[in-house]
Amino acid sequence: MKALVYDKPGRQYSGIREIPYPQCGPDDVIIKVMSASICKGVEHDHDQEGVGTDLAVYPVVPGHEFAGYIEETGEHVSEFRKGDRVCADNTEYCGDCYYCRKEESNYCPTFGSLGHNLNGGFAEYVRVKKEKVFPIPDSLSFNAAALGEPVACCIHAVDRCEVKFGDSVVVMGAGPMGLILAQLLKHSGARRVILIASTESKLQKAREMGIDDTILVDRQDYTVHTKALKELEPLGVDIVVDATGSVDMIRHGMTLLKKGGRLVQYALVHGGEQVTLDPRLMFNNELTYTTSFCQSHTFGRAVEALADGRVKGDMLVTHEYTLDQFYEALDENVNNRNSIKVVIHPNEE
Repeated sequence: MKALVYDKPGRQYSGIREIPYPQCGPDDVIIKVMSASICKGVEHDHDQEGVGTDLAVYPVVPGHEFAGYIEETGEHVSEFRKGDRVCADNTEYCGDCYYCRKEESNYCPTFGSLGHNLNGGFAEYVRVKKEKVFPIPDSLSFNAAALGEPVACCIHAVDRCEVKFGDSVVVMGAGPMGLILAQLLKHSGARRVILIASTESKLQKAREMGIDDTILVDRQDYTVHTKALKELEPLGVDIVVDATGSVDMIRHGMTLLKKGGRLVQYALVHGGEQVTLDPRLMFNNELTYTTSFCQSHTFGRAVEALADGRVKGDMLVTHEYTLDQFYEALDENVNNRNSIKVVIHPNEE
């Protein structure tokens, strides 16, 4: 079968090539991949020499966001049959360690992830454990269903926010994750969700998705959006969620909180940068700083949110390419600030 393979980090060590069709174990299914979405940060890390992802074990087929048809089922699989439309949770856990026994599988020391340390979805076919496969309705496109993984991660972040009814929330950043988070938080019981970002086209997309309060960020002068926010919420907001990964924005986000507020860092900070926070501000205002890593057991809720339209998956997809065009697709996603989700089609219908 055809697949994208990275022998080690760096584009020059990768290629679209023929590799063996995956072996289907008795408790596995093989999915014929129809849509596989690029996770810009992860795929860009794979593509940079000497970088890679924190979880990666090379060589590997990247791609942890995908959907398609059941192609083959193992002998112990009875709930799926060939031709079923599905998407899949990319995580695999040992199920028996201290953390897995506490239902805290995110912390499993042998955490497995398709597209990182197990072969993923930028291939014509991918092997997945049966318990990680989710049926999708005919009304849900493969493009939207491929976003199950990022939506599941965002649901975990919303859980970490611990939103109380009537809270006001700021989401910083209007990339795909910021747009997903804003849509989920809109349905969380929050009184107001405000999206702030530096790209007007993405804020316009947010408004089309039902996020009414948006503020444009001037990267050279944060006082502009701070003033606009204070006009909406004079005391500050209850929750700030960072979806930028910028240490400056994370530090600035703490100043947007009202007393007793909490900041949830969702986006990964790249490049080894350190976040420096004001301990006096945090102490005097009893602020909370926490993080959200990956997802665990939230995939079913993600499929439901996409299927019923609470998250408008198709509206997030701005570009589509074939597998042979992967590098062109990645460059588009990395370099074009107006791109949101870029989808690869390993198989054409």
